[in-house]
Amino acid sequence: MAGKKVAAPVDTSLGQKAYALALAHRADLDPRLPSGTIDTLGADLTTLGAGPAAAPPPAATPTPSLPDAVAKAESLVSAVHTAVLESKAKPAVRKAYGASSKSAGVDAKRVLAAAQKIITAASADASGALALGILPADVTALGQAEQVLQAALAAAGPSGKTGPSATLKRAAATRMHAAIARIAGAGVLAFAQNASIRADFEALRVKKKT
Repeated sequence: MAGKKVAAPVDTSLGQKAYALALAHRADLDPRLPSGTIDTLGADLTTLGAGPAAAPPPAATPTPSLPDAVAKAESLVSAVHTAVLESKAKPAVRKAYGASSKSAGVDAKRVLAAAQKIITAASADASGALALGILPADVTALGQAEQVLQAALAAAGPSGKTGPSATLKRAAATRMHAAIARIAGAGVLAFAQNASIRADFEALRVKKKT
């Protein structure tokens, strides 16, 4: 019997370098980047199993209870669904966001799946998300709530433990590569006259094969 195929791990080394540089020079980069770029990159690195190495150590806080984590994520999920439904979006768009008259309820895995679906849809079409009233900050907040929910599920034990879906990981990898490119370009321009810092950002650029 053939073994189950396991997706190859994503190389996040460049993403971690980009995140470290972005944090170090955030004041200069934020005005040149789409809102939420740096924070979303950090969340995506975590999704890909590589917690941002450059992030400051978080304060020691207990993992929220599963009901609290579900409630927070569900409140964001239901708010996005309401915005999509009230925008009179086309059926295909409503389906992409998982928006329907049926609530995700309080089942942790259903809420997690609904959150992941929204993040994937909004990240795949940022301008379309804006047209629905969904800001990058909303997606970032939902991504953070989704990470907290995953942590709460893991803390709940084997019966509740889960991880990011393959689809979510692919979306996170795509966003990571796009963020690296944007950070590299913004950094090169922001430090055009500073040779050493500019070189750090130049090193993030992926050389295309000829």
